[in-house]
Amino acid sequence: MTTTLRYSLACLVALMATGCGGGSSSSGGAVTETTSSAPSRAYFYDADGEPVARMQFQYPDELTINVQLQSVGPDMAWATGDDTSHPYLQCQYMSASTPLLRYPDLYFLGMSGSATGATALAVLGLSNNGPMKCPVRSGRRLQQESGYVTGLFTPSSDFIFSYSINADLEHFGGTATEVIDYEFVGLDTTVAEILALSEFTSDIDLATVDEPDLPAIVDHTQTNTVIFDAEQRPLSIDLAADSTWTAVLDEYCMEVAPIAVSLKLLRGCSSARQTRSYRYLGDSVEQDVQRYNGSTTADLYNYTATRLADRVIVHPGTADAGPESGHYYDSYLFNASEQVTSMVRSSYSKDGIWDTEDDRHETRESYHYDSNGRLSEVGYFGSIMRRYSYYNDGKLKQVDRVASDSNVPWERTLVSYRQGAPAKITVQKRKGDENEGYELQTRIVMEFAPSEENWPELFSPVPLFSEFRTPPSIDDLMRFQPIR
Repeated sequence: MTTTLRYSLACLVALMATGCGGGSSSSGGAVTETTSSAPSRAYFYDADGEPVARMQFQYPDELTINVQLQSVGPDMAWATGDDTSHPYLQCQYMSASTPLLRYPDLYFLGMSGSATGATALAVLGLSNNGPMKCPVRSGRRLQQESGYVTGLFTPSSDFIFSYSINADLEHFGGTATEVIDYEFVGLDTTVAEILALSEFTSDIDLATVDEPDLPAIVDHTQTNTVIFDAEQRPLSIDLAADSTWTAVLDEYCMEVAPIAVSLKLLRGCSSARQTRSYRYLGDSVEQDVQRYNGSTTADLYNYTATRLADRVIVHPGTADAGPESGHYYDSYLFNASEQVTSMVRSSYSKDGIWDTEDDRHETRESYHYDSNGRLSEVGYFGSIMRRYSYYNDGKLKQVDRVASDSNVPWERTLVSYRQGAPAKITVQKRKGDENEGYELQTRIVMEFAPSEENWPELFSPVPLFSEFRTPPSIDDLMRFQPIR
C-alpha cells in the first residue's frame, strides 16, 4: 500500500496549484488539478558546474512529443566534432477518452523486490516500473514510445541503450485488456555482470540455481486484464509478463528456495504472473492476491482495507477475521480534512499475543500540513525527509530533501511560475564536505512554455523532484489500486 510515482506526479501538479493533502478524491481532493504549461528546454550541469547536456522539447501536433538530447563531448567544448545528438524520447498518442491503465509491469516490479534485481535496475537507469516516460494526457492514449537511456542521468552507470514500447488497450463491456510490448536495443548486460556489481551476503546455497545464459533485461510483453463492476471498480486484475525468463522461473521456482532464485536470477518467482480479486463490503474492501511460481499457481494472500471514523486500517486476512488476525496491521490516520497524517505499523512481539505489554506501535510515515492545509513535511521513522514551502498565493515554491548533518539539504528543487503555470524548475544538489562546508550547486534547469493543453501530471522525462512518499488519498487506500 505505498504511494506510487504516478500519484506523486499528479500530486506535484496539485502542490503547484493548491497544496496536495492526500485527501479523498471523491471529496474534491487536490490530485484532480492540472497545469497549462509544458517543458520547452532543459539544461544539465556536472558536479563542477559545467554545462554537459541540453534538451529541446517539440510538440509538432496534439498527438506527438519529441525530445532531443544534445551532449557535449570529452573536450567539454560545445559546437565541436565530438558533440552528440540523440532522439531522447518520442511519444505518439491517439485520441481517446481513456488513457492506458498503466498497471505495474511485473517484469520490472519482480526485479525491484530482489536485492540483485534492484541493483540491475539502478545501474541500468530503469525505475521499478520500467522505462516508460511519456506522460498521461487528457483525451489521449499513448500508443508508442521510443527512448534513449544514457549514463548521463545515472552517474553510477555507463550503459547506453534504446528501447521501444507499443501499447494497446481494448474495452469489451466491463472488461479492459491492455497489452504493452517492450523491445530493447543494445542492452546485453548479463546476469553475471550484475551479480559482480551487487554487494550482498547470504547463507543460502546459491549453487542450487545455475546462472542463466540470458541478458538481465529481455524483450517482453505485459498483458493486463481488468474486470470492472457497474461502478467501475475493479473486480479482478490479471497481470502477466511473458518473456524467455518465464521458462527459467518455471524450472527453479517449484524446487529451489525462493531467496536463492531471487538473488541468483535477479527477480522473484511471482514476476511472471499475478492475479488480484476484490470484494466490496460496505466500509471494507477485501483483496486476494494469487501469486505464481513462474506460470504455476502458488500461494493465495488476503488483505483488507477498512475505513473507520479517523483512519483506514490495512491488514492481512479477511474483514471478518479483523486486524489482529495476523501479526501486524497498518493504520493510516487522517484529519478532519481527510488528509492522511501518518501510517502506524502495529504488531505483536515475541509472545505472539495481541494486547500485551510488548505490542509495538511504530509510526513509519508522517505527513505534516501548514495552517492552510498544505503539505509541509514528510517524515519517515521519526526523521523529516522532505520539506515543502509555498509562495504567498499558495503555489509550491521549494522542495528540500533534508540532510540530518547540515542545514544545507541534499537536494533542493525550486519552482517559478508564469500566469499561474510552472515557468522554470531548478534542481540543486549539495556539494562540498563537512570540514569545508556545504553549498548548493545547480544541476538541472528546465524551462516551461504556456500550453493550450491542461496536463493532469507534471511532464518531465528526468526526475526533478526527489522521489519519496507523498500522502496517499483515502480513496487510493480503499481501492488497492496499483497505479503507475
